[in-house]
Amino acid sequence: MPDGSLTSTEAPPAARLRFPADSAFQRDLRSRVDAYFTDNGISKGANGKMWAKTSFWLTMAFGCLLTAGLAPISAALSHVLWIAAGFSFAGVGMNVSHDAIHGSTSSNKTINGLFSWTFDAVGVSSATWRIAHNLLHHTYTNVPGIDTDIEPGPTLRFQPHAKHYPWHRFQPIYVWFLYPLTSLLWVYQKDFVQMATPHPRTGERYPASEWIKLFIGKALHGTVFLALPLVYGPQAVATTIIGYLSLHAVAGFTLAIVFQLAHVVEGVRYISPDEANMMPRGWMEHELLTTANFGKTPLCTFITGGLDHQIEHHLFPNICHVHYRSLSPIVAKCAAEHGLPYNHSGSFFQAVASHTRLMARMGRNEEIESLAAPVERDETRKLAA
Repeated sequence: MPDGSLTSTEAPPAARLRFPADSAFQRDLRSRVDAYFTDNGISKGANGKMWAKTSFWLTMAFGCLLTAGLAPISAALSHVLWIAAGFSFAGVGMNVSHDAIHGSTSSNKTINGLFSWTFDAVGVSSATWRIAHNLLHHTYTNVPGIDTDIEPGPTLRFQPHAKHYPWHRFQPIYVWFLYPLTSLLWVYQKDFVQMATPHPRTGERYPASEWIKLFIGKALHGTVFLALPLVYGPQAVATTIIGYLSLHAVAGFTLAIVFQLAHVVEGVRYISPDEANMMPRGWMEHELLTTANFGKTPLCTFITGGLDHQIEHHLFPNICHVHYRSLSPIVAKCAAEHGLPYNHSGSFFQAVASHTRLMARMGRNEEIESLAAPVERDETRKLAA
């Protein structure tokens, strides 16, 4: 094994987990979704709406950034634009990069690879994201010890199997001060830690080419986001640095909130394998049990890149997010007919409240079985109608 900590007989944890064979629900749902695209004669990839969104978010993000850092404007307006840039770069990540890295923007790998670079160009590694997100999170959603999204370390407690510390009682308060650090830590710390970690299935290390790509992305980020405004911008150094930190705070807060509303809310489950490393339910059933939708408006879908339809995204990550609103009734109806839940936390702000309540209950070390989403069944009936 390339990793010296692994013996020849010890496979990485993710390599040992197995899901039961496809169930009747999985076969039925895949058939219905395929029929939707066939009957309507449309592609599962990007359409005109997706390309318009891509242009919008990229223009907003880099337009606000370059104007804030290089244009001869007031310090107050510059700061407003730094904040707008932070929100817009979160929009790029959710609407553009996310689909491309999943390979759902196009059936052409070159196009997906090109738009994946929107992640690297802003300082975040697409390579580590493919492992942590596409592999670990999407395959083993809410599996303690495997899904890194619910393993933030001792500071926060996102899942009931994690060790409980006294300070977790206060996490519903201090979590809001930690979320703004998400983007800054991602750029300057998280990527390097993940790049140095062996592959969770094979135990192999990242090749030199990925390390080179990582450093190129970091260099681009440092140059465009900070060095150019500091050297050539008309603003005071303090104004530029505060603006840069504000960009990361807004981007980090936006991304953290959106991602937590899918899997760290009331009604979802945290599921572990049995002694034989077999998961108790098929993969699609597992995704339904561990994922929740939120939001009820096209605006929410536009901003979050379809991540308000997390159930559809987790079941069909290879389908472009612009199709999720249309797929939602199909998934809800199929789930109801097979006696499966379709978790929905309500509006965006209701989902935030649900996340806050769950964080409080996790902080008090309550039993997970007491956490049931009150709107789950009503939403299933309504969407399936």
